[in-house]
Amino acid sequence: MKLAATILLSFFTGTAAAVDFAHDVVPILKQHCVECHGGEKAKGGFSLNTKELFLEDESATPGDAAKSYFLELIEETDPDYQMPPEKKDRVPAEQVAVLKKWIDEGMKWEPGFSFGKKSWEPPLKPREVELPAVTNGRDHPVDRLLDHDLAARKKSPPPAAADAAFLRRATLDAIGLLPTPEELDTFLKSTDPEKRTKVIESLLARDIDYADHWLTMWNDLLRNDYTGTGFITKGRTQITGWLYTALRENKPYDQLTRELIAPKPEAAGFINGIKWRGDVNASQTREIQFSQNISQVFLGINMKCASCHDSFIDGWKLEEAYNLAAIFSEEPLELNRCDKPTGVMAEAKWIYPELGDIDATQPKEKRLEQLAALMTHPDNGRFTRTVVNRVWERLMGRGIVHPVDAMDSEPWNEDLLDFLAVQFAEDQYDLRKFIRFVMTSKAYQSEAVILKEDSGEDYAYAGPLAKRMTAEQFLDTIWQVTDTNPMRSEAKVNRVAEADQTKAQPDLSEVTAKWIWHQGETGKKSQLQRSFELTEIPRDAVLMATCDNAFKLRLNGKKIAESTDWTKAVYIDLIPHLKQGSNLIEVDAEMHGGAAGFVAQLWFLDEKGNTEVATDQSWQARPPGKGEWKPAKELKGHGSQPWGVVLDPKNLPPVGPTPPVRAALVKNDFLMRSLGRPHRDQVVSTRPAELTTLQAIDLANGDLLAGYLKKGAENVIAGGSTDGSWLYRYALSREPSDEEKAVLNEIVGDGKNPVAVEDLLWLVFMQPEFQM
Repeated sequence: MKLAATILLSFFTGTAAAVDFAHDVVPILKQHCVECHGGEKAKGGFSLNTKELFLEDESATPGDAAKSYFLELIEETDPDYQMPPEKKDRVPAEQVAVLKKWIDEGMKWEPGFSFGKKSWEPPLKPREVELPAVTNGRDHPVDRLLDHDLAARKKSPPPAAADAAFLRRATLDAIGLLPTPEELDTFLKSTDPEKRTKVIESLLARDIDYADHWLTMWNDLLRNDYTGTGFITKGRTQITGWLYTALRENKPYDQLTRELIAPKPEAAGFINGIKWRGDVNASQTREIQFSQNISQVFLGINMKCASCHDSFIDGWKLEEAYNLAAIFSEEPLELNRCDKPTGVMAEAKWIYPELGDIDATQPKEKRLEQLAALMTHPDNGRFTRTVVNRVWERLMGRGIVHPVDAMDSEPWNEDLLDFLAVQFAEDQYDLRKFIRFVMTSKAYQSEAVILKEDSGEDYAYAGPLAKRMTAEQFLDTIWQVTDTNPMRSEAKVNRVAEADQTKAQPDLSEVTAKWIWHQGETGKKSQLQRSFELTEIPRDAVLMATCDNAFKLRLNGKKIAESTDWTKAVYIDLIPHLKQGSNLIEVDAEMHGGAAGFVAQLWFLDEKGNTEVATDQSWQARPPGKGEWKPAKELKGHGSQPWGVVLDPKNLPPVGPTPPVRAALVKNDFLMRSLGRPHRDQVVSTRPAELTTLQAIDLANGDLLAGYLKKGAENVIAGGSTDGSWLYRYALSREPSDEEKAVLNEIVGDGKNPVAVEDLLWLVFMQPEFQM
């Protein structure tokens, strides 16, 4: 079955499937090599227990099987040199081919895997750690622990980052945006000795920006997205509304976890997983997905191998994976080993019985409640260690346990990990408070370290690691600088500030709008416009609009809405786009079928009450670019056939000003995908950090980025900010050097050429300094 799948994949992709380390390589090495070169044995001084040991003395050359000495010995025919020795069975040719392909593909090794016995086993309950003495006035607990480790290695703490570098890092880490030039100037001019702590607190208090940014990490972990496998067939459901609210309200992590494991309908999409179409491997059923996902997300445990057979890479057994799955299962669950039924039935059991167990006689809902309580049990240090390690990795560039899903691996600083886990629990599982705790340390605020390559098991802390922007951060910051944010959010979430939600809301009880078009009897396109005066900017302003079949709408020259689905009205907050005095709405409308019409209604709320602007014959219309403007033709009243009721005030989001749409709130696209945003069919805890060829192509020549930069250049020129110094302050949080100014002035010229400004934007956004 595995061979058939490999051939099928090769047929569709045109390339052979990659070698699977756990399933293809480990069994070969165990059969032929481990007896002499694994565990406590290292005959001839050669051990393959870990990848690092395997690579010693150039026994293997990742990427080049022809230069890998151990393969030469395997294929050797001289009895004095061949491996395994003469009396052992030879390695079959097909297995040698697998090993060669594995080496040529880079010798991928499962993180944390070893053929040797583990010398370290994490305790279930975190230890109470006694803090080392304060040195050099650095009294933050994180600094005391890290400084003690550095001193033991005769190393000094890294120097503090400059104010500008600190502010840029803190703003990107806390809310995923850049500090504005104004924010940067204010911070640099401040002489307050507590200004770093105060700015961290200020950033984390921006609850909408915080939720917009951290939604990315939790969407990855919880397999939550807006499109993809399962959504078309209803085999998968979103948890976006519940998750966004939980982040914005800073729901305690233990409560958040219990609501995910024993959920109400709005949060059930995570444990329900994906209902795949057709027959699937036994390890991909919903029950086994449940076992894999909750163990990986909340405990940093890999149950994927154990879902098929006893794990090759750690101690988890097939029976344990299935027993965990049985807690979720509605029906009796039979163990399948390598997709073959065993006749053994699973029993609903928790994997750490010392904390308690599941009553298998209870219905599914009760079993899930019991599991939720066991997962968040005060003595379950696996639970707290895992989440603090994930957040540390996001802030500091590398987990205390690395990789973050190998929590059975020894941390590089066990005292630090246990202290943070205990501190997090004592702080009532407050995620935002924990982020503040780490960010206020001198360690976080130090100069960044750049690793030229992953140091693997030899890693030693020297300071926070430089990190690449995520796909979402990259686009958010480009949109931020160029004012090119998307018009529409795919995530249906409340992004109105809490203070604005308490104000009186407009009365949206009645829709008076008419479906309108131009006067001609034929014509598949129409231009529509309406001007209106505002003596002052209203407190709230809302637009509902749709068109059979598509439209683009501009307000005061800026596109603020568009749609190609007439059955779903667009709802827009107008406040950011209005101005005092005359305002102009312009619409380009298009019909694809046999009926055409545009309908819209605007409500304004000020101290005098409600006013509204609805589509009717007071609007002007004409065929595209032809003739003079004439009163629009009223086709039907809202609610009339063939369109029915599509503008529904009940569907309006909370009324009030909202920030620009962020990348975490929209569908994945080709650019974000090439920059590392995953499909989220599986749990994703870390994204690749390396630049790929596809990314380089999309950044250099991709249509999506080019479109943002083209529109951004127009916006920058319209805003009058075309000098390179402004762009450097915004994008890089520093002034350009004299040499850079000379280059920028040569490129920009008089600042009115959109192509030149577009080149300037590309030049700055492509710098590693911007993307790191």
